[in-house]
Amino acid sequence: MMKSINNRRFSRVGILWAVHLEFYANKYKNFVNNVSLSGLFVEGEFDQIIGDLCIINLKQSALYNKNIIRAVGSVSRVTEDGIALEFLSMRLDSFSFLQTTMLCKAVHPAEVSREFIMHDFLKLDGDVIYFFPHYLDRKEVKELSDIL
Repeated sequence: MMKSINNRRFSRVGILWAVHLEFYANKYKNFVNNVSLSGLFVEGEFDQIIGDLCIINLKQSALYNKNIIRAVGSVSRVTEDGIALEFLSMRLDSFSFLQTTMLCKAVHPAEVSREFIMHDFLKLDGDVIYFFPHYLDRKEVKELSDIL
């Protein structure tokens, strides 16, 4: 039997959170089943295309109003089942919460902790972390990051 190869950049961690997505023209409320250091996949029907920017508001439950993680994201994949969102930026407190939660919920926490050590893809600008430094140069990403 051939062993499947995982081509993912980062490990997925199973977490059930409510998600509110704010695109320029559309807003959506749904749930996320898992998250990785680079982003998440949201099941459902969306009128969005690859490259669309949004504010991602993750909440511990649909009834709880406080955001636990607030980030700027970009649609990286569109399927019949939903959309994949790549994190572009988030405030340091959101990133710290993401790290802590992923370590606590991970099946293999040592593997996830190694991924956090790979800081070559992160850039800190004030109290905002940019996941891939070239996003810091995009005006619209910077403007959205300023309202986090």
